[in-house]
Amino acid sequence: MTMLLPQFELHKPTSLKEALDLARGFGDDFDYLSGGTDLLPNYKCGLNASGNVISLAHIAELKAISPTEIGAGVCLRDLERSKEVPSSVAYAASQIASPLIRESATLGGNLMLDTRCHFFNQSYFWRRTLGYCLKADGEVCHVIPKIMKDGKSVTNSFTCVATHSSDLAPLLVALGATVTLVGPAGTRTLKLSEFYKGDGIARFDLQRGEILAKVTLPQGAYSLRSGYKKLAPRRSIDFPVLGVAAALGLGKDGRVESLRLGLGACETIPVLYDFSGKERQAERGNAIFTEPTKGMPEVIGKKLDDALIQTIADHVTRTAQPKLNVPMEPAYRKKMAGVFTRRLMTELRAAN
Repeated sequence: MTMLLPQFELHKPTSLKEALDLARGFGDDFDYLSGGTDLLPNYKCGLNASGNVISLAHIAELKAISPTEIGAGVCLRDLERSKEVPSSVAYAASQIASPLIRESATLGGNLMLDTRCHFFNQSYFWRRTLGYCLKADGEVCHVIPKIMKDGKSVTNSFTCVATHSSDLAPLLVALGATVTLVGPAGTRTLKLSEFYKGDGIARFDLQRGEILAKVTLPQGAYSLRSGYKKLAPRRSIDFPVLGVAAALGLGKDGRVESLRLGLGACETIPVLYDFSGKERQAERGNAIFTEPTKGMPEVIGKKLDDALIQTIADHVTRTAQPKLNVPMEPAYRKKMAGVFTRRLMTELRAAN
């Protein structure tokens, strides 16, 4: 069956103001488009298409890149080759999709990927045959059809558990990045870890019409040892089914000064593990998801030896809660979350 793009009107503003003015006139019937490598395939599958598409590709102010600020419109290929960003960020960008796709895909697009699920990312015919899901045209989540509410088992027509599959988000969350949002009501800044919401449908803390304009890295990000590991069915093209990122501050005596982990492709958000206890994960709003701070081991001030690394890895394994909605079994992905954590921490300990 040939899948064609639905009809929509394409708009090409050249400034943020022009884009916001357009959005204001369309109500809810529009989508912002950056590289289009995620949105347009979804449109072809008949997934929540809008009548108006506002392209951000011609807005120069979204394409700036510096050591502390990265425009949301910077393409992943440029980010991959940049010498101005931490090498871990360039590496994570290089792991996304393929070189050709990275020429079009953007930083903002990767951070704002639509959540993915076996029951959502299918053709219209497939979804109609099975019965539509909560995320598109239906009234029930097929992954977790029943949940506990007020002490009773009820049909899950409340929460979508589709998986957030960004490669860059876990790392940027671990590095403590913030995002700047520009909208009709003005400009505001959020921690990236607070930008994501625990629902596969209402995915972001966005007000109507807002645009993700840039990502800002804290000055201290460059003094940290950081890295990213990805698990996927293939070494190219595929979305991650697990991503583990770390940002480690290690003293000259080998003792941990700070540690933040980002766990991707397990839940509807990139999960933050802040072992310093300074920042808690954004509230998810229901009991389906992990609370990674429960039982979190004390690591600050301790020697980063093999035993401590294993303790950290065991905590990640215990608290990771991948769902059966992307390739590879949840039990395997859960185990590999700990394995990747141990491998990554061992590599960062040895890094110069």
